[in-house]
Amino acid sequence: MGDSFGTALLVVLGALVALGLALAVAALVVIRRYDLPLRGTVATLASLAYVVSPVDAVPEIPLGPIGLVDDLMVIIAAVVYVRGLIAARRGLDPAGLDHPGRAPRDLPRQPPPRLPRGRQGNRR
Repeated sequence: MGDSFGTALLVVLGALVALGLALAVAALVVIRRYDLPLRGTVATLASLAYVVSPVDAVPEIPLGPIGLVDDLMVIIAAVVYVRGLIAARRGLDPAGLDHPGRAPRDLPRQPPPRLPRGRQGNRR
């Protein structure tokens, strides 16, 4: 019985480490790709530190899966906050709509359409 418990514990710890690494990589990609300001970087890294930290507001050991609720709420709050920062940096409101009179920055500028040769006017 001790061997199966040790194996199960090792599998659970491995899954948690893999999840933590995936969250860290995703956070670094978001920080670099969207050029987050310092407060966004701090919020992202602090939320990851809280999730990985053994000190929790609601501990997992005595409460089981219910103890993961605070970690989930911290991740959701960080995602909402960083999404708002990204939307503000892009010139969008938090709902993702363009501000009137401003073009989104991430779209390339399109040259004006060219007419076929015979329709450009009478230039000689």
